[in-house]
Amino acid sequence: MVRHFNTRRLLYGGKNRFGVLNIWIFFGGIIIMLILLYQRDATTADILVTPLPRPRIFCVIVTYAFRHEHAAIHIKKTWARHCDRYVFISDDVHIFLEPVVFRNIRDKWQRIRAHLEYIYKYHFYQGDWFLYANDDNFVVVENLRHMLQSYSSEELIYFGCKMRSKGLIYMYDDSGIVLSAASLKRFVLEALINENLCSSHSRGSEAAKELGRCLSNVNVIAGDSRDEFKKHRFLPFEVDIHLGGQMNASVELHKYFLEHSYHPISDMNLPVSLRSICFHLMLIPITYDLYYFTENVHIFGASQKWDLENLELEIKHFHN
Repeated sequence: MVRHFNTRRLLYGGKNRFGVLNIWIFFGGIIIMLILLYQRDATTADILVTPLPRPRIFCVIVTYAFRHEHAAIHIKKTWARHCDRYVFISDDVHIFLEPVVFRNIRDKWQRIRAHLEYIYKYHFYQGDWFLYANDDNFVVVENLRHMLQSYSSEELIYFGCKMRSKGLIYMYDDSGIVLSAASLKRFVLEALINENLCSSHSRGSEAAKELGRCLSNVNVIAGDSRDEFKKHRFLPFEVDIHLGGQMNASVELHKYFLEHSYHPISDMNLPVSLRSICFHLMLIPITYDLYYFTENVHIFGASQKWDLENLELEIKHFHN
């Protein structure tokens, strides 16, 4: 019987040879393309899920000899431990705090100049961002780190509780001030050495304004530290004022803030962010209450990641 179809000829020879070869090449090309597309998508997915670099926060905490036992040691036992690095600056020595000591500098502006110059000289490469705070501040460092993830430490920008006076923008100095590494460098290397850009004379209570002027003169931007809902993260006064209470225009500090706040204030209240970063402390023992509720209390259903990080911190503190 005559065979009209020969599979061997179809696959290996005869007139069909090149047609079948083209089919194999075609399907082989599709397979290779699918593999390449898969690898591309996998690479893209890896890029999308790769977490942003964790901002390194160097905390500078200003204290004084008469406040070492009353305030500063409690800051060291609580929120300071959440900074990547920290240093206390004081006017006298202390065994537990181990502060950097600057004696006989009475003017606040002169102290700020000296402190920031020292930090740049000896600690610049230990942080991406530098928090300049007082021993009567309570800081939620994790919330600060979360805010800073949206920015680069190479940006000329700084944050705090934003104020305005006759066109000059500055930060309220009782609420903590955060400078990018680039801003600190620009301040020390360009502003401090130029009298036309930054005064070397005593400024008294105008220290915060002078810092704002110096930074502005070297093109450092005063950033908006409010959250995505325009609620405040750097708060000027005590917790009870901002949560449940209100400011009082007859109180001198409140009056000053109400008159100079960069953002309009209604009903004598600041809208408080759920990711608040800094409060002012009037009663130092409340530090432990705030620390417990912000750092230790576990909210049912919340991610366990932070709890593990916090546990490691507690274990480290215990062994120290």
